[in-house]
Amino acid sequence: MAGFWTSEDKIPIGQTSISVPAEHGLDYDPGQKIEFQIPSSINFFQPKESYLKFDVEITNPLAATNPAYLQLDGQLGGQVLIKDIRIYSGGAGRILLEEFQNYNVLTAVKYDYEINDSEKQKRSLTEGCVYYNEVSRSTTGLIQDTANNVSGNPYFKEPGITGLAPEFKKCRCLLPLNTGIFSNDKIFPVGLTEGLIVEIILESASKCIRPLDTVLKNRKLMGNPVFLSAGASVAGGADVAVPADPNLNPVYPPLAATPGTDGFSEFFIRRDNSQGINNDVGGSLFPFAIGQKISFMNINTMVEVTSTTAGAGGAGTIKSLAYDNGTARNTVKVILEGQFSPSVNMTVDTVLIDKSISNATEAGWKPTYKITDCEFVVQQVTMPQGYTAKLSSMMKEGGAMNYDFLSFTNYKTSQIASELVTTLNIPLVQQRAKAILAVPVDAGNYSQRDSMSGEGTEIEYYDRQDKTARGQNRSLRSGLVGISDQLTQYQLFYDGRLNPSRKVVCSRISSKTSIDQQPLIELEKALVMAGVKPHSMLNFQKNFLIGRALSLQDGVYDARGRDFQLQLEYQETDAAGAAVVPAHNKLWNVYCAHLRRIVISGNAISMEV
Repeated sequence: MAGFWTSEDKIPIGQTSISVPAEHGLDYDPGQKIEFQIPSSINFFQPKESYLKFDVEITNPLAATNPAYLQLDGQLGGQVLIKDIRIYSGGAGRILLEEFQNYNVLTAVKYDYEINDSEKQKRSLTEGCVYYNEVSRSTTGLIQDTANNVSGNPYFKEPGITGLAPEFKKCRCLLPLNTGIFSNDKIFPVGLTEGLIVEIILESASKCIRPLDTVLKNRKLMGNPVFLSAGASVAGGADVAVPADPNLNPVYPPLAATPGTDGFSEFFIRRDNSQGINNDVGGSLFPFAIGQKISFMNINTMVEVTSTTAGAGGAGTIKSLAYDNGTARNTVKVILEGQFSPSVNMTVDTVLIDKSISNATEAGWKPTYKITDCEFVVQQVTMPQGYTAKLSSMMKEGGAMNYDFLSFTNYKTSQIASELVTTLNIPLVQQRAKAILAVPVDAGNYSQRDSMSGEGTEIEYYDRQDKTARGQNRSLRSGLVGISDQLTQYQLFYDGRLNPSRKVVCSRISSKTSIDQQPLIELEKALVMAGVKPHSMLNFQKNFLIGRALSLQDGVYDARGRDFQLQLEYQETDAAGAAVVPAHNKLWNVYCAHLRRIVISGNAISMEV
C-alpha cells in the first residue's frame, strides 16, 4: 500500500473531539516541558484540525511600585510561548518523527508575512493576539475596540479611570500547531504508530511578555495620550474654567512661559488618538495607571522633555486620575506626586511616555507567566466499519504505508557584529528539500527590563523630522525577529556555483531609504515553497530574513553533499558618508523546508528525510 489518503477523499467518516490532558503536572512555568500522549486507541485523527488549549496568566512581582500593562507578544499571542516541539511515535521504540527548534521564530515569519484581516481577527479571538493598526491607531484583541484596547485586551481586567494598577487575568488560548505533522491535511494513522508523544518546551518570559506599544518611549508614540495643558498648580496659572454647557470642553490655562522654573503637579490629557475617553463611562481604555512613572516626549522631534521632577529616576509618579468636569468627558486630569518642571515649553505635539519599566531595578522586576488547564484537543476520525481491520490485515501481509509531510530543520550559527564579510556553512542533509529561510535574530544578552522597556529600540514610522531616529537598533521583539543590521548584499553558493549569479543587494533595506526588489522576489518564492502564503511584505524591514527556493512547484532538491554556503557582506554609510558598522551580534536561524516521510511496515517505523 503506497501512500495514504487525504481528508478530501470520499470516504464516509465521522469526527469526534477528544481532549488529551497534559502529563506530569497541572501548572507550567517558563522553560518547562509539557508532554501529551495521544493514545493508539484513537486509531486515526485529523492533525490540522487538532489544537493546543490552555490558560495563561501574566504576573508582575513589582506591580505595586512599577505598574504596567503587559501582554504576550501581540503578533504571536500564545504561539510565542512555544520554543521547541518534538513529536515521537509511541510504544517502546519511541522514534523521533519531527523536531521543530525555535518554533516561535519561524511562526513569527509566518504570521508577519501571512497578513490577512480575517486571520488576524480570528487569532485575536482564539490565540491571544493583540494587533495594533498603525493607520487607524487602534488595536484588535479578543474584543474589537479602539485605542490601546485595554478593555478588550485578554490579559488584564478593566482598570477604570480610577487608574489602579492593572490586575491580570487568565487568557484562554486555542493554538493550532504549525509543525509539519500538525499542519498536514492528511489523516494520521496514530494506531499504527502506537500512539504519539508530543513534547513542548516553553520559552523564557523575557521573549514572551511585552508592554502596550502605545505607552513606550521608542515605539508607536502617535497612539499615546496627548498633553493638552497644565492645571492650576502652574505658577501664576488660573483655575480651570468650567463652561455652562457640560458637553463643551473646559477652558485650561496655558503652560507657563518659563521652562525649567514654572513646574506643575497636575495636567490634562485631551481625548486624542482614539483614547476612548469620550463616552467611555469606566475609562477602561486609558493606558496609564496610578503609581506609574511617566515623562513626556515631543512627537515631532522624538526628543524627551527633560524635567526636575521629584519623582524617582527623573520621572513623575501618577498620584491620581480623574475625568474632567462635564459629561462629555473629553479630557483626563492627571495629578503627580511631585512637580514636573519641563526643559522646554510643552505643546500639542507632546505625548505621555511610560518610565516605570525603564526605571525598575532588574533584580526585582521580572514579569513572568504561568500556564494552567493545559490539554490537547484531538479531532478523532472514525473510519467505516471493517476498514481498520482490513488495513491491519494488509500491514501484516507485508504492506507498507508512507506518510509524507512538509517539515523544517533548524540550523543555528553565530556571527559577531564586527564581521563585515562572512560565510555561513549550512550542512544540509535533506534529500527532498524545498527552500531555505535564514532569519538573523539579535543575539545580544539584554536584561528583561531593557528588552521590554523599549530603551534603544527601533523607532517605527514616526520620525517626521529626525530621520536618523530610525536607526538599525534592536526590535522590541528581540530574539524573535530578523534584523538586517546594515546588511548590504548576499549570495548563496551550492552545486559548485553562485546562486543567484549576481549578488542580491539589500543596502536600501538596511538604510530604510527605500526597498530593494530582488530580496523580496527571492523571499516570496522561498516562502511559497515553504508552505507560507505571503499576502504582504509590509513587515520585511521589521522581520528581515533571506529566502531561497531550492525547487519549483511540486519538485524537490537533493541537498546532500552540496556544500551549501550563505555569503554575507555588511557595509553601510550615514548621511555624511561615514561608514556604519553592524551594531549587533546575530544568531542565524536557518530553516530548511523539506519533505519528511514516515514509513510504516509491519511492526517497524522508520524516517526518511
